[in-house]
Order: sequence, then structure tokens, then C-alpha cells
Amino acid sequence: MASSDMGLMNAVIAASRAASDATRWTDMLTALCQRFDATAACLHTPRSTTPDRALFVDHGLPTHTVPDYVEYWSPRDPWMAGALQKDICVRTGECGIGRELCDWDTLDTLDYFHEFAAPTGVKGLLAMIVDDGSRPAAAPFTVIGLYRRPGLEEFSRQDQRVFASVHAPLQLALHAHWALGRGQEAGRASQALLERIPKPMMVLSGSAEVLHANAEGTALLSREVWAGTRHGRLVRLGQLDAQAVVGSLRQVGQGVLQTHVLWEHGADALNASATARLVPLEESHACRTAWPQAVALLLIDEPQQDHQARRLDRIAAQYRLTEAELRLTGALVDGMTLGAFAERHGVSVHTVRTHLRNIFDKTGLHRQVDLIRLAAAPRG
Repeated sequence: MASSDMGLMNAVIAASRAASDATRWTDMLTALCQRFDATAACLHTPRSTTPDRALFVDHGLPTHTVPDYVEYWSPRDPWMAGALQKDICVRTGECGIGRELCDWDTLDTLDYFHEFAAPTGVKGLLAMIVDDGSRPAAAPFTVIGLYRRPGLEEFSRQDQRVFASVHAPLQLALHAHWALGRGQEAGRASQALLERIPKPMMVLSGSAEVLHANAEGTALLSREVWAGTRHGRLVRLGQLDAQAVVGSLRQVGQGVLQTHVLWEHGADALNASATARLVPLEESHACRTAWPQAVALLLIDEPQQDHQARRLDRIAAQYRLTEAELRLTGALVDGMTLGAFAERHGVSVHTVRTHLRNIFDKTGLHRQVDLIRLAAAPRG
């Protein structure tokens, strides 16, 4: 590709942006149409067998024809069939001209041309195999087609050579597009996994940036008891200041697990302490795919009584428990019997059983043991 060819440069720039913003693929096709005097273009994965690996972007094609092509005409495309039969324009980087893949006389006899191509304004073709799908993890089989409407001059050998010269950067952009897509999928999966862990957890970079915190972790940070942040960075972890936190993360970056005992400000009793663990993340860890700067997971085990109280509060809010129902639930978790609860609170056992039935109705449970399992905070 000549550096002075601004038309191709515009296409490459648009492709590089499309790697992280799929809407920019249309900009790339627009630039290619302008460079090669094409009236329409498309980027698609004609052999994709999974919806999440399918791609179809077009420029200049009538909107109503796109579903027809994707759902019906794509497997009947005579240019694709001709490429396979003649073994040309089938490997990564190869380009082909329409008349080489299917000559005019044959094309003119086919339903594809009369019912789809000609009414759509497609006759001349210049195609590139951006990726032949030989490494499915990198990209599926992907084609760019440039089209000219009937009556215009066919694409030339020079067009074919110039188009082929821009293959490498277009393939790199395509690979980046799918790699970033996998990263986003990994991010969603990692977030879902972290949310299922019933204790505060955060993903940290080497500079102590909090890349992600699960719901428990977000709640902990908002209380500013065991940890504190400023501008998205962890600047306090128990007695550790910002410099000490980064120093500990530096050790984690070398593969060393770090454990710190944290005390609440002004408290020195052991039962007022929490434990923080900084766990190294290996290169293959899903969190590294989702957050490339991640070096550690921060897990904090809080005093059990604090954790239990917050869990009961969340359950009360989720199931709309009354104050009396919440007190009874907490008492059952602590091992108290219905009779003992009635005596302590000066009510009849009948009233306590009514509270319990109401709790069962709201939670959908039927046994005390199941209620205790629901309400009891998991122990570290």
C-alpha cells in the first residue's frame, strides 16, 4: 500500500477504529467504495455457524435486500461457489474479480443474478478473503465484497493488486475486533462470577486502581471503615497508607500472596479486626482478559457479626420483612428457639409462629433450616 494513497489510508484508519467500535466498519466500507469507485460494499462471515461469531455490515445496499441475502442467497452465491470450485480467492489475503469466479454468460442464466443481484444494483465484484477461518479463535471466515452496478466498467487487475495490498491491516483490525469481543465476554463472565461471591472483592491494578468491585466490595468502600479510595485508587487498607498498598501490590506482582490484618480506626480488640488477602492473578486468569491491567484480587473477611447484620438487612429489604420478622430471623440464625424468642420479647408463641408463617410466605420457604441457610452469612 502506497503511503500517498489517501483513499486506502482512510479505509485503514476507519478499520483500526472499528476494532473497538463496530459501527466504524461502515466507515471503512465507505472509504473503500470511494477509493475503488464501487457503488456498494459489504463485510460478512458467510460460513459462520454461531450467531455470536457472525458479522454482516454493508454500505450502499438497499436495506430490504440485506436479510434476503443473509437468510437465503448467501449459500447460493455463484461467486462464492466459483471460488471454491476453481480454488481461487479462498485463502487469507487472496482477491478475486467477479468475472474470474463466475463468467458473465453463466451469471446471466442464474436466479441469483435476476432475482437478487441485478435488482439490488450488483454486477461487478472485487472480493477479498480477509480471513479464511483457519484459526477460528482469531476470526471466522470473513469476506469483503466491493460491487459496481450493471453498466459500469468491471474492476481491473490493477484494482485487484491495490486491494490486496491493504489486506494485512484489515486482517489485524478484524482480529482485534474479535479479541476485544472475547475480552468483553470475559468481563461480563468475570463480573457475574465476582457478584456470586458473598464477601467484599475487588480487582486491582499494580498502581492500586480499583478496576472492579463486586456489590459487597462497593458497599465496603462506601463505608470507609476497612479501606478508602481517592479518584478510583485504593489509598488506605486498614493501617496501610497509599504507599504501603502499592508496595504490597508490587510483591503480589511477583507472585507473592499478601495477607494483612486490619483494625477499625480506634479499636485494638482482636474481634474488631478484618483480614485482607491480596491474591496474584496469573496471565491466564479470566480477570486478566477482562481487565488487562489487573494484578491482584483483594478479598476482605470482615468480623462475622458485622457481615451477618448486613446480610439480614439485605434479606429484609429483598423480602419486605417487618422489624419483628427480621428480629425473629436473626434469632433463629443465632440458634434461639421460638419459645425462647417469645419469652424474651414478651409475646405469645402463637404470635411468634404467625411471624414465622409470614416469613415463609414472603420468602417461599417451608422449613426453619432453609430460612437459616438463607439468612446465615457464610463463614470465611
